[in-house]
Amino acid sequence: MFTTMFQLIRNLILLGLLELTVGEETVTCFYSKECVLPCQSSYHDVIHWHNGPWIAHSFYNGADQLAHQNASYKGRTALFTDQISTGNISLILRGVRIEDSGKYKCYSSISSHSNEAFVNVNVKAPIQSVDIKFTDKTITCSTNKIYPKQTISWNIDGSPKEEIFEDSQRLFSLKSSLPIQPDQKILSYICYFRSGDGQVTYRASLMQDKTEINSGETVTIRCPDSQGETGHFNLILTFDDSSEVLSYNGQTSLPINKKWKDADVKLTPEGKITLHNLDSAKHAGIYTCERKTAQFRQIMRTSVHINSGVNITPIIVGVCVLVLACVISTAVICIKYKVCKGGRGTENIQDSQNGEGMALNNPNRPLPEGKIHSDP
Repeated sequence: MFTTMFQLIRNLILLGLLELTVGEETVTCFYSKECVLPCQSSYHDVIHWHNGPWIAHSFYNGADQLAHQNASYKGRTALFTDQISTGNISLILRGVRIEDSGKYKCYSSISSHSNEAFVNVNVKAPIQSVDIKFTDKTITCSTNKIYPKQTISWNIDGSPKEEIFEDSQRLFSLKSSLPIQPDQKILSYICYFRSGDGQVTYRASLMQDKTEINSGETVTIRCPDSQGETGHFNLILTFDDSSEVLSYNGQTSLPINKKWKDADVKLTPEGKITLHNLDSAKHAGIYTCERKTAQFRQIMRTSVHINSGVNITPIIVGVCVLVLACVISTAVICIKYKVCKGGRGTENIQDSQNGEGMALNNPNRPLPEGKIHSDP
């Protein structure tokens, strides 16, 4: 019975009374890019590509036939015309839009046979960049022109304010603002972007650091560590959010040495950035080291304070202690000298001027010759 049914279906196909339908494929196309919808068939006299009720592209009589093409596809579709004879009737779709998503039918036929295949098209606009920064008393994390919509979460507890905007191209802009409490001492903030199934699609972090050196000394600027990524990454160091100090695209050989504002800058193979011979007038400020990949953006902001000269406080304290010690020593010596020398001199003067008075005032002192002591 099954053999008879199979032969019947085969005969209907050969007679062109039944269309041959093959399996479905799923393709992910990226917004604004070019995408290929695959289809193979040995029947290629007539080719039609449909997205639902709309004709995306038609080909017959040996040429493109676009009179009935839907206006939204105008100027954006093509076939591999030089490969049609070999069975490649795939559709090239340029400048992909969000509304291009859907189930496409690839129809092809000759005079007596036809073929259908289906391609499910998913359109995505992945995150290209994330902005994370401090604004007043909040920290904000935002991105724009993505599809489909995602959610934002933080590495710390709080009540963030969410903003979602959909533009005319059906692309989403997302922003999350997290209040910062005055007593918070957190130095690292991380925001996560998650797809509808909860998977993290992008991560951005902002860390803070500070250091203090003397003029002419060397400072090491901390840069974000690798998150285990194995692909391409960029590293850039800027000063006060404007002047580029150093950049690295992940392919340049290390170390890198350069001059910047009369300072010597070096990026070592270990990923450390050192700045030599810094001057307080030109080099004190905020240094921002950013590491970026397709899934991460990490920012480390380091506040560098440079003392204008050598720290002389210990020297001043030492000199003051030494001077004070000398003063105390001198005072002690003078006091001892006056007691030892000055006292005896006074006694001699008083003896010579009033020897009798001294004797009378001091009962234990010997009397001069010829004088008789008597109690009053």
